[in-house]
Amino acid sequence: MRPLFFLFLIVCLFNSIAQQPLYDFIYLKKTQLLPISLCNQRSVVIFSVPVEKGEYDKAGEYKKFINEIHKSFITMGIDAVLYINQGKLIESSSSLNSYANILKKREIKNILFVTKKKEEYEILIAPFSGTTKFIEEGEDVFYLKNQNLTRLLLNLGKDLIRMNQPQKNFLILEKPTILESVSIVDNWLLKNYPGILRTSKLAVERFSYLDTTMTEDATIQERIHQRNAVIKKQNCEMETIMELYYPFKWVMVDRMSDDDLKKKRYQFVLRSLNGNVESVRKMFNYEVLPTEMDFESIIPMMPNQKKEKRLLKGTLVYKFYMRQTVTKNLHIGKWDAAISWQEALKNMIGNLDQELNIKN
Repeated sequence: MRPLFFLFLIVCLFNSIAQQPLYDFIYLKKTQLLPISLCNQRSVVIFSVPVEKGEYDKAGEYKKFINEIHKSFITMGIDAVLYINQGKLIESSSSLNSYANILKKREIKNILFVTKKKEEYEILIAPFSGTTKFIEEGEDVFYLKNQNLTRLLLNLGKDLIRMNQPQKNFLILEKPTILESVSIVDNWLLKNYPGILRTSKLAVERFSYLDTTMTEDATIQERIHQRNAVIKKQNCEMETIMELYYPFKWVMVDRMSDDDLKKKRYQFVLRSLNGNVESVRKMFNYEVLPTEMDFESIIPMMPNQKKEKRLLKGTLVYKFYMRQTVTKNLHIGKWDAAISWQEALKNMIGNLDQELNIKN
């Protein structure tokens, strides 16, 4: 079976993707035709705002942006029952099924991508595919852009009026509902690393390449080739880090299901999450209090010492963890998230060394 293009896209854990709309990497037929169900069925909004650059990259502020959008959608009769930050979707492939299942349970018919860029705004509307792909390759989609958000929304409203859309959405919530996070914990969350790793070969999941076979569009192909060049470099770097620091047996693997991993006799697989620090903690079922303004990471210092590093709320981080393929338990060890995946991987290995008393 051909790999799912959109799944491959979302598992590429790079902050730069969070600033670029997902639909830039998939061939879609952009039109001025709105779905006939837009004003009589439920929709979800996937929004994107630029990352705030600084000493630590932070998730961009979006509440004012979302409030303006939702207020206009109420006037138009668009029932946007959920808002999801695109950055949440690329946190982990492990969360994709959870997001897709939520949308199916809420009977979502349409997806609206609303993107804030430095110099313009975009809106793209398409039917929800019902799968983790979200949009089917080659789908007819509605597309608008404008340098002004208010003007963009006015133009959308005018297009709705011109198409004389039937309206049945009369009970739209007054305030937007933002889906902040989903849990990836299927069974038990364990804050340790199992001793059986000494005799088990760890499957280390590669960053997945984007599929170039799904489109003949030259522009999109070039974007994909550029992205794949970055991914290749990242995978080589991951292999180097594992070779230098991980003390036991390991092997690089492409993303696959628990069942496929078990068939290959891999008991544990190494994966990662990427997102703002409070969201990543929630995905591991950590309680995050509204009053918490920073979070403490435990950084290993050889031979057997540690230091604390505090990361401000909103900081974009990476966290590595191990999944047990039979029990589906997660092993996360110390909370050692970092602002780069390289640092996060080294933190994880260092804390594992100390916990299992590895002598270097």
